[in-house]
Amino acid sequence: MNTIENRKVLVVVLSLCEALWAAPGPRPKPTDFRAEFDSIVHMARNLLSDTKNLFNHFKNRYPAEGEHKLETLPVLSMTAVELANIQVSAGLARLSSDLQCYQRHFEWLRRAAPLLLRPMEHDITTVHSRLERLLKRLEHLMTKLSLSRPNDPLPTLPAHGTHWSVVQAGHAIVHSFHLYLDWASRVLVLIRNKL
Repeated sequence: MNTIENRKVLVVVLSLCEALWAAPGPRPKPTDFRAEFDSIVHMARNLLSDTKNLFNHFKNRYPAEGEHKLETLPVLSMTAVELANIQVSAGLARLSSDLQCYQRHFEWLRRAAPLLLRPMEHDITTVHSRLERLLKRLEHLMTKLSLSRPNDPLPTLPAHGTHWSVVQAGHAIVHSFHLYLDWASRVLVLIRNKL
């Protein structure tokens, strides 16, 4: 090959290289968080169903008249207008904080009277493990959305109690959590629609 032919080949190769550099490469797709929200909503609804079963089992095993409350449980106090105007960051932070609080209450319930609650151990374990998975998935989503996790102090619960106080607390925790999950499922759908 002579010098002129070498130059022509070199020009063609350089042209191809320039074309490759200028060509648009695969661009990352914008992240669609709605699919992750759908998964979280599905998890919350399944947990709601499990909690309903636990609530019915708890009522049948330990019937207790009246309404039982614990001051340490999250309070649902949102108007319809506040609910419609909920922001993604504030809504997810509240859900995360409240779910952590319920997780702590279920841990306390399992430790407070294991013999008393043995007949419902499977149901309680199922609800508690699904709650943990939901909380982890929610926190993972918050990290992807670059949202900070709440640092709310967790409630201080008594070291132990009488059997009756554990039954009352169990009624309060399970009933409150059942209502909360119904609310949370709706909030998650509203937040998803804002993305």
